[in-house]
Amino acid sequence: MGNEVNFDRMKSLFRFSILLIALIALCEICKSQNSLVKQWDYRFGYNNTDRIRTVLQTKDGGYILNGESVSPAGGDKTQASWGGWDYWVVKLDSEGTMQWNKDFGGTEDDVLYSLQQTKDGGYILGGTTISGISGDKIQTLVGGTDYWIIKLDSTGNEQWQKDFGGTDNDALTSIGQTKDDGYILGGYSYSGIGGDKSQASWGGWDYWIIKVDSIGTIEWDKDFGGTAHDVLYSIEQAPDGGYIVGGKSASAIGGDKTQNAWGYDDYWIVKLDSTGAKQWDRDYGGTDNDFLTSLQQTTDGGYILGGLSASGMNGDKSQESWGSEDYWIVKLDSAGDKQWDRDFGGLSDEEDFGNVRQTFDGGFLVVGTSYSGIGGDKTENNLGVENAWIIKTDSLGIKQWDMTLFTNGHDEGAFGMQNDNGCYVFVSYTDAEIGGYKTQPSWGGSDYWIIKFCDTTIATAVNLTSLSHSNISISPNPFTTSTTITLTNYTTSFNLQLFDELGRETPLQYHSMQQGSHTILNIDRGEMLSGMYFLVVVSGEKREVAKVIVE
Repeated sequence: MGNEVNFDRMKSLFRFSILLIALIALCEICKSQNSLVKQWDYRFGYNNTDRIRTVLQTKDGGYILNGESVSPAGGDKTQASWGGWDYWVVKLDSEGTMQWNKDFGGTEDDVLYSLQQTKDGGYILGGTTISGISGDKIQTLVGGTDYWIIKLDSTGNEQWQKDFGGTDNDALTSIGQTKDDGYILGGYSYSGIGGDKSQASWGGWDYWIIKVDSIGTIEWDKDFGGTAHDVLYSIEQAPDGGYIVGGKSASAIGGDKTQNAWGYDDYWIVKLDSTGAKQWDRDYGGTDNDFLTSLQQTTDGGYILGGLSASGMNGDKSQESWGSEDYWIVKLDSAGDKQWDRDFGGLSDEEDFGNVRQTFDGGFLVVGTSYSGIGGDKTENNLGVENAWIIKTDSLGIKQWDMTLFTNGHDEGAFGMQNDNGCYVFVSYTDAEIGGYKTQPSWGGSDYWIIKFCDTTIATAVNLTSLSHSNISISPNPFTTSTTITLTNYTTSFNLQLFDELGRETPLQYHSMQQGSHTILNIDRGEMLSGMYFLVVVSGEKREVAKVIVE
C-alpha cells in the first residue's frame, strides 16, 4: 500500500511538473504578444494589379498611399492607366475613407517608388519612367529609363513635372523636400557623362543624387560608387543640412568606397555635406547577401538601417540567420559606427523586408512579409501563402512582440508606421478575399490594402480617439529635463493626468501660474523615463489629450 501511495504521489508530482512547464511556456508566449486591437481595414484598386510602395500620415490626420497600377478605370480607381504601369496615389481621411485618387503616366511603364508631403500641403512624387512624351508626360526620355518627379497641390492636381536622366538607364527610388524648399533625389545610374549627368559611373550601377530647387531646376548632381554594382534605396536630409544615403553594394575598395564588401552585397551608407561632397562611408555585411532597403535618422542623432540578410554570424553580423533570408536591422551612431545589430526570421522559409521606423518610445517597428510558419522569431502561422509580419523592438533592438497580418491570399510589399496618436498603420498589396483581418473582397489581381491597430492598454486609459490639443501648447517637445505647458482658456479648476504608453498613470511634478487666459505649467522630468506620454486635461465637459515625449 505504501508503495502505491508513493507511486500515486509521483504521478501527481509529474502531472504538476508538466502543468507548470506548460504554464511557464504559455507565459513566455504571452509576454511576446501584443495588445493591439484592429480599428479598420480597407482595400483599394480595380481588376488588374495595383502595387503599393508607401503609407504616410498627412497633416490633416489622414493618410496618403502611393504605388503603381495597371488597372483601368473602375472599382476605386477613377482614371484609367495610360499604358503599362502608372503612378497611382490614393488620399484617405483619418478613418480610412478615400477622398481622392490620381493616376499619372505615359504610354509605357512608370513606377512610383517614393512620395512625401511638402510644406505647402501638397506632395512630391518620385519614380522611374520609360515613357516618352505621351499621356501625362510632357518631356522626352534622355536615356533608357529616367527619373520622373511630379509636384502636386493638396488636392492631387499636378503643378509641374520634370524628367532627369543620363544616356543609359537611371532609376529613382527616394525623394524628399529639403530645408531650402528644394528637393533631393536619390537613385542609381548606369549612365556615363551625358544628358543631366555630370559625372561618369565608376563601374556597373552607381548611386546618383540630384539636388533641385523649388521648381525642379537642377542645382547639382553627384555620382558615388565602386567598381561593381551599387544600388541606392534611401536618402534623407540630415540635421546639419547634409544628407544620409543608404543602399546595397557589391564593390570592393575603389572609387568612392573605402571598405571592402564582406559578401556579394552589403549595406553601404554614405554621409554627404550640404553641397553633396562625401564626408564618410561605411560598409556593413556578412559573407553572404545583405541588402539594405530602409534607412531612418533616429532621435539620438544616429541611424537605423533595415533590410534582408542571408548571412550567418560572420563579418559585421552578430547573430545566425534563422532561414534563407531574414530581417536584419543595424543601429549606427552619428558617425556611422555600429552600436548593435539584430536578426529576425522564421525557420521554414524566407522573409521580404519593407521598412524600419523608430517609435515614440525609442524602440523600432520592423515591417515586411514572410512565408514562414511558427518558428524562430515568428509566433504565428500565416493564414495565406505570404503575409505581412510585424516586429516591435525596444530601443536596443530586443523584440517585444511580433504579429502576422492574416489574410487568405498572397501579400507583398508591406510597410508600416506609428501615427500621431500612437496607433499603428500597415499597408501591403494583396490578392486576398474576405478572411483573416481583411473585410473586403479583392477587385481582381492585387489591391492596395491598409489596416489600422491601436494598443488597448493606451486606448482604455487615455481614450486616444479624442486625441485633440488645440488649447495645449508644449515647448520644448521632446524635452530632456523640463518643459513648459501652456493651457489656453482653461480656468484654474481642471484635472491634470499623465499616462505612459502602456496606459499607466505617471506622477507629474509641476508648478503653475496664471497669465490672463493662459495657465502656465512648468513640468520637471522627475522620475519619468524616456518615451512617449499622454497628458490628459479635463475641465467640466472639455477634455483634451496631448502627446509628450521625453528624451
